[in-house]
Amino acid sequence: MASAVTAATPPPAPSIRAIVLNPTRYIEQKVTVTGQFSGRNLMGDLPDAPGKSRYDFVLRAADAAIWVINMRPKGKEFDLALDARIDTNRWLTLRGTIQQGRGLQWIDAEAGSLALAKPPTETTAEEPIRVPAGPPPEVVFSAPTEDETDVTTSTNVRIQFSRDLDPATFKGHIRASYLRAQSLERGEPDTPGVEFTTQYNAPSRVLELRFAKPLERFRTVKVELLEGIVGTDAQPLKPWTLTFALGGS
Repeated sequence: MASAVTAATPPPAPSIRAIVLNPTRYIEQKVTVTGQFSGRNLMGDLPDAPGKSRYDFVLRAADAAIWVINMRPKGKEFDLALDARIDTNRWLTLRGTIQQGRGLQWIDAEAGSLALAKPPTETTAEEPIRVPAGPPPEVVFSAPTEDETDVTTSTNVRIQFSRDLDPATFKGHIRASYLRAQSLERGEPDTPGVEFTTQYNAPSRVLELRFAKPLERFRTVKVELLEGIVGTDAQPLKPWTLTFALGGS
């Protein structure tokens, strides 16, 4: 039976980026971070300040930044300026507890842990931050509505989506037609075609079909969104069909 106990290797210190992207993983945990001093948000990295102490300052690294509270940026050999950029080339390391509020994260610094540091000379491989994918886009509204009757022949079709779509994927994936069965009932050798143009309003997520000429009276129109349309996050839109009946005017 083994009598020796090997101490567990402590996990690597998280980067500022890792903390900011996944704050719930670190809330109320003590961490040691290294970052570039940015005074009282002198670079405008953060939208607001926690206002927790007189000497709140920002540490930044690459594309992320975080506030530090309850610690003056001063040591035995340095006293950094909070409101001037003269010291923004200095790097610091410190230890503290991650906290958050009002949409911000900050480090409640531990007294005596502040020290000058050297800028990183190499990029440390970080565990990728996996953000759960949102739901796929879907149709949430259309005008005319499904199975609507007595629709005017001058109508346009408007379709609204739940999420942003990639407009480039509409091409070749939208179809509008009259029902073939109605043409057979009427003894027509061919079903007339339906010509249309499309316009996509990205802010409102609305696709509009405009027909080249008034639609034919008393016919049923089918509009199809085919497989191949995707959202801006590359999630596919499920194929969708709208059918409505035209009136006499």
